[in-house]
Amino acid sequence: MLPRIIHIVKRFGCVGGMETYVWRLVHGLSEQGLSVSVICEQVFDEVDSNIEVVRVETAMKKPRWKSMLTFRSRVEMLVREKYQGQAVIIHSHERSLLHHVTTFHGPPIDIGDNLRWIKCLIPRIRAWKRMEREELLAPQVQCVLPVSSIIQEALCSTYPELTGKRIELGWPGVEKSSMCGNQRHSTTFSKGNFVFVGREWKRKGLLRAVEIVRGFRDFNRNSTLDVYGVDSDEVPRAIRELSWVRFHGWNAKIPWNQYDVLIHPAAREPFGMVVSEARAQGVAVLMSDRVGASDLQFECVRMVPFDAPLDQWIAGLHALLALTSRSIEVKWTWDDLVDLHSNVIYPQLEVKIL
Repeated sequence: MLPRIIHIVKRFGCVGGMETYVWRLVHGLSEQGLSVSVICEQVFDEVDSNIEVVRVETAMKKPRWKSMLTFRSRVEMLVREKYQGQAVIIHSHERSLLHHVTTFHGPPIDIGDNLRWIKCLIPRIRAWKRMEREELLAPQVQCVLPVSSIIQEALCSTYPELTGKRIELGWPGVEKSSMCGNQRHSTTFSKGNFVFVGREWKRKGLLRAVEIVRGFRDFNRNSTLDVYGVDSDEVPRAIRELSWVRFHGWNAKIPWNQYDVLIHPAAREPFGMVVSEARAQGVAVLMSDRVGASDLQFECVRMVPFDAPLDQWIAGLHALLALTSRSIEVKWTWDDLVDLHSNVIYPQLEVKIL
């Protein structure tokens, strides 16, 4: 029987990609009958009554590096006081201390070679690098879980010492209920309804997506691009004034059945949960080669080099729209993620009393 499992995250709720990941994992573990606690600053949504939630005082929001230092200090104090003398598994999703497992949801800090020594003198960068190193390489850390092979490669390149740690991939999942039917059939793709999803629109490639659809409209003037996750007043006027680009802001449910292709030309995407969600609904995907979801090797996906010329991206759209049917694909569910932790990750840890 596993001991109590403590997850550490600043915001507990479905308010972002990482936070949704933690929410689904924690609730899944609780549904399996495991004893689960969450240490956090804020709680969103209604938490299952079987999950123990322990809050620490909310630190100042800015600067972020000082906020994180304060958070991890308060978490460390709480853990030592509340769980002293107990056998527990501590699983961090932040730059924490005392944890045995850490899930790495994003890339490591990249200082770059240009003026590296000067940048390392900046207190903010020096603090983040120290916290990152401790998150990964502290003596008690037994397992590191990158959310994709892209992140794993970046971590191992930045920290060669990780070869002495156990590393497992922990992909985000999709709803198991999405697995309905075998195919989504379509006999015509004459209109070209495209969709872009992402709050961080610059990193996720909205500007490139607009240019791709603009170029495609030379072949089909009826084509449109619907944008979710960002409001029109947050993007350049040149984009929001285009009649064929429609902004929908934040929307918890994307009406996938209205779209032919998800366009996701991200410059840097640790995983890309939206790719899995689109494929689970039978929507084809055009994405860059910098998206971690490529690990799952979906069909009905065209992966294009990020720096490829525009005509190569447009050719990818033509290829996807030429398909007469698109399969519904669910390669990895939240249940799979929960089973990975309860059956593989946690049982192999050496549990010690605090």
